[in-house]
Amino acid sequence: MAQPLQLDPNGIVDDAYPEKPSFLKRFNKEKNIDNIRIPPEFVAENGNSLPFRCRLVLPNKRSWEVVLLNIASGCHFRTGWSDFVRDNNLRDGDTLAFTLVSDGIFDVKRYLARSGCPPRRDIEVPDSEDEYDAPHSPDIDTSEDDEPSDTEPEISTGCSKSMSALALAEYDHPTFVVVLTKSSIKKSLEISVDFWRKHIRASALDEPIYFTAETGGTWLLELAHTERKIWVKKGWGRFKNDNRLVPGVQCTFQLVDVKEIHFYVHFDH
Repeated sequence: MAQPLQLDPNGIVDDAYPEKPSFLKRFNKEKNIDNIRIPPEFVAENGNSLPFRCRLVLPNKRSWEVVLLNIASGCHFRTGWSDFVRDNNLRDGDTLAFTLVSDGIFDVKRYLARSGCPPRRDIEVPDSEDEYDAPHSPDIDTSEDDEPSDTEPEISTGCSKSMSALALAEYDHPTFVVVLTKSSIKKSLEISVDFWRKHIRASALDEPIYFTAETGGTWLLELAHTERKIWVKKGWGRFKNDNRLVPGVQCTFQLVDVKEIHFYVHFDH
């Protein structure tokens, strides 16, 4: 049977499409609701073409933005993946074929578990977004679990109006700044309670958070908290060691995702 012609975003036939890198994944409803791991062999060959933010595109040209999380257990589609799963009503056993057509752009074809064929809805262009509305392993290394001391204040948030205003104006993300001290290097990083209450839901204190460094790489961390303090309980040791952080380094944290609690981190040595 003749294969359908593949078109690039401009509608031009793409003769090189069969040679573009691709991989298959079978959807597991127990493991893949919140994220799905990209095969390490694919990442090894194509890692330079995988930006932090990627886009998944169905044959009908509907698309979803997903964040690529790179941790010790591998590369995963994370933030935005659950929306893709929900909006397309993925079922246990469905096979997904991902083809990297451009930097961070994946064509995705689905083959239903019960029939082995693509669903018609993935091919037909909907008249409106409402037409297709669907019903609705952490990488943790230990670090100091001790609560940070009351001395050596190290956080600058909205209290530092000049820095906060500058950061928000430049990046359009809620931002706080930490100058690392001996205490934060030896024990753990403290996050301002005021910042958290202003920008992040309280229930997220019991969920993992993510730091993506400007130098590359993403780390998963866990928090501990009291009424007066929030600090990193697990994962801080690896983050500070991997990024060679020492007392005196200024770290700027930008909250880029309030749903998954994801920060970009910039260093000023």
